[in-house]
Amino acid sequence: MNRFLERIQQKLGKLYTPIVMLLFSLLLFLIAYPSVRPKTLDVELYHVAKETIRATATVEDKEKTEEARKLAAEAVSPVFHYYPEFVKSQTSKVEVLFVTIDEINTASEKLYQEKIKEAEKNGETTMPAKPTSKEKAASLKEKLATNTNVASTFGSNLPDWSLIQLFDSDATTLKNIKATSIDIINEAMKSQISEDELTKEKQKAKDKLDFSDLSVQNQKVANLLIDNGIIPNNVLDEDATEVSRAEAKNKVQPTMILQGQVLVQEGHIVDNNTYRQIELVGLLDKKMSYQPAYGLIILLVMQAIILVFDTIQKKRSSLSEGRDMTLYGVLVVLSAIVMKSLELIQSSGASNVSMIYPAAMTPLLLTLFISRRYGIISNGFLAAYSLFIFMSDTGSGFGVVMALYYALSGMIGAIVAKTRVNKQLLFMGIWLAAFNLGFMLMINFYQNTNLLTTDVLFLLIYGVVGGLMSFVMALAIMPFIDLAFEPNAVLKMTELSNPNQPLLKRILTEAPGTYHHSIMVANLSANAVQEIGGDSVFARVACYYHDVGKLMNPMFFVENLPSGMVSPHEQLTPEQSRDMILSHVSEGVRILTEEGLPQTIIDICAQHHGTTLMRFFYIKAKEQNDAVTEEEFRYPGPKPQTKEAVVINIADSAEAAARAMSHPSLEEIENLVYGIIKSRVADGQFNESDITLKELDKIAVSIINGLNGTFHSRIKYPKLEKNNE
Repeated sequence: MNRFLERIQQKLGKLYTPIVMLLFSLLLFLIAYPSVRPKTLDVELYHVAKETIRATATVEDKEKTEEARKLAAEAVSPVFHYYPEFVKSQTSKVEVLFVTIDEINTASEKLYQEKIKEAEKNGETTMPAKPTSKEKAASLKEKLATNTNVASTFGSNLPDWSLIQLFDSDATTLKNIKATSIDIINEAMKSQISEDELTKEKQKAKDKLDFSDLSVQNQKVANLLIDNGIIPNNVLDEDATEVSRAEAKNKVQPTMILQGQVLVQEGHIVDNNTYRQIELVGLLDKKMSYQPAYGLIILLVMQAIILVFDTIQKKRSSLSEGRDMTLYGVLVVLSAIVMKSLELIQSSGASNVSMIYPAAMTPLLLTLFISRRYGIISNGFLAAYSLFIFMSDTGSGFGVVMALYYALSGMIGAIVAKTRVNKQLLFMGIWLAAFNLGFMLMINFYQNTNLLTTDVLFLLIYGVVGGLMSFVMALAIMPFIDLAFEPNAVLKMTELSNPNQPLLKRILTEAPGTYHHSIMVANLSANAVQEIGGDSVFARVACYYHDVGKLMNPMFFVENLPSGMVSPHEQLTPEQSRDMILSHVSEGVRILTEEGLPQTIIDICAQHHGTTLMRFFYIKAKEQNDAVTEEEFRYPGPKPQTKEAVVINIADSAEAAARAMSHPSLEEIENLVYGIIKSRVADGQFNESDITLKELDKIAVSIINGLNGTFHSRIKYPKLEKNNE
């Protein structure tokens, strides 16, 4: 598939990346569109709902809000104020009454005495009549009527017979009636009496007259005094009550219909309340809203802008750029499909199953195969994208929580070390599961929910499963990405390293010396590449094929000459020898291209000599013709572009030179390897790679150790002579 993508990229050129970006943006829109498309329902009142209907937006149910506020106001208890001073004011009214009675009695007696004296003075034989109790009562009424004091109304409310009874009583009796009445009123009004309790409290007070020393007739009068004297002292405060009711109303939160809330289950009757809620969220509105779809389009455009900006900054080759964009699109679309599948399962009744989503999978894979920046971009986009996917299944509040969960969980995948995920098995699996579990606990503690419930338990399990799935799915997808997008895929390299590969079998049979040389260079290169953190598997396989061009003329290369055979170069001019040697690079590129090997291996074949000088034949040519230039005897290149190519360049020359030495010592091997590296550095052969001097030193040490282990001088053990005895 890698070669297939390369061919498409070559045909489309600069249009490839925009086309890929447009294509996967369109796929992402189509995947999410069922969740954001405007919906109108054909719902009939008092009919069975044909499907489960959820709110597509968060709106306030004003009618329910008003009902709740009314109930809250009605639930407020009336505010009463207790006035203990009412005891004194009421008893003072009784005292005023009796003081007034005493005053009238005194005034009547005085007036009567004056009339007697006047009659005696005038010699009248008939004495004036004494004022009757009825007249006194009338006088009392008249006096109280002209008095504006509140206490005066107390006596005005008493019937005439009771006043006459009081005026008929002597001073001692009046004193007893007064004292008894005041004591009973005082005792009754020490407790709080509301309007509702007034009758009951009055009766309790009147019952105490049965235990007094008053006559039956006087008890009736005292009864009236008590009845008028006891009043409510725990009075309703209407203003305070209204304030309390207003506060209760204000504390009532608006009744909201939340996005994703189930309005009616499939098979249930659509009643008045349900129908009204469906209408409130706009599902019965024929003027459909496309705003969620517009929001999705904006998100997709923002993603495209970020990717374009990143591409401009990196300034990569169009081939590399197209490969990265394709892989990004494939993984993001795959994640969107997984997300949508979970949404369909959740909408069928499996609540909170969206938490199983492997949020770290795509960021992890993109970080490993492209760059950490791509992992971060995909993580942010997919978290925002989930708001649209689960739009109709979750409330807006929970949707934000879920997006935050996806973003934080995916962040773990984006910050993973850039080594093969199978080398981080224990760390990644445990870390992702533990992080998701911690997030779920944090959210539940924040919401103050009871952890000992089935729903919370399933949420915790979903979080752990989601973390493990991120790792397991990444591990499962990696080989397919390797094969489809990575030119140096492990499986592909393993296949190419098989000795039964046709090209390797040809090299073994037609150029055995070259085959052995390639194996030696492969061992040296793989070890050295591993020392500097490169791809040792690729380096080994690339070495197997780097000299495949020698198949065209194997006998023109010294390693393939049988022992004692004269080199064909003895019969050729330096220029002819040069052309034969140079051809193994161009022929190797041609053969590998025709056989469909990965471009990276073809690049190694082209770069393994760089633009180095073919010194032996150059010197010979120079001896024959002084006009010969170095450029005529240099390899066509290009120079090594990667660290792996640098290592193979050094190992190839070092192995061939060491093989030509007779029993080289460690010091000779060291001088050889360091000499090759110094001359290549001086010649600028490594200028186009990002190799460092520190890494070159590690490479030298590794190759020296490898050559020393192969070509070191061996001790000649003496032969044991046979005993002739």
